[in-house]
Amino acid sequence: MAQPHYSSMPARGHGTAPLFNPSEPRELPCYFTELEFLFASCGVTENAKKKALGICYVDYNTSEQWLSILEYQPYDDSQLALPYSYDDWKRAVISLYPGANAATKYSMADLDQIMGKAARTNIKTIGQFADYYRKFYQVSKWLTDSGRIGSLERDCFFQNGLGP
Repeated sequence: MAQPHYSSMPARGHGTAPLFNPSEPRELPCYFTELEFLFASCGVTENAKKKALGICYVDYNTSEQWLSILEYQPYDDSQLALPYSYDDWKRAVISLYPGANAATKYSMADLDQIMGKAARTNIKTIGQFADYYRKFYQVSKWLTDSGRIGSLERDCFFQNGLGP
């Protein structure tokens, strides 16, 4: 039986390498999704290697932080005595970034910021209105669906963003 052929992981900085900007924590799940797609494509299955590769694509300060997480400690796939898997480490990393976890994706402050910016810019064109609507909808839909705000409160916020 022929062995499957796997590609190799891209080098850091290569166009196909996953990227994460710590200033944009909501992008962290996408980073891990891309990383795990590469793991599958390249035949990476060992926990220790997954963690090491997860760190190699981020900037120095981020990698130092991620290395210091308790769950990064070595995990030997052959010894069940060491408790921290790649998935344990990934959960710990995500917990460091408010907004990266699906349960804390958006807050009222996000909605207030969108509304305030729109009110200060005094929307004058259909393009400005459309931009405000798309941004407002994205955040307000999540907040409404998750029960954080009601539809009446959402509608009042939207109106306030249109200014006097």
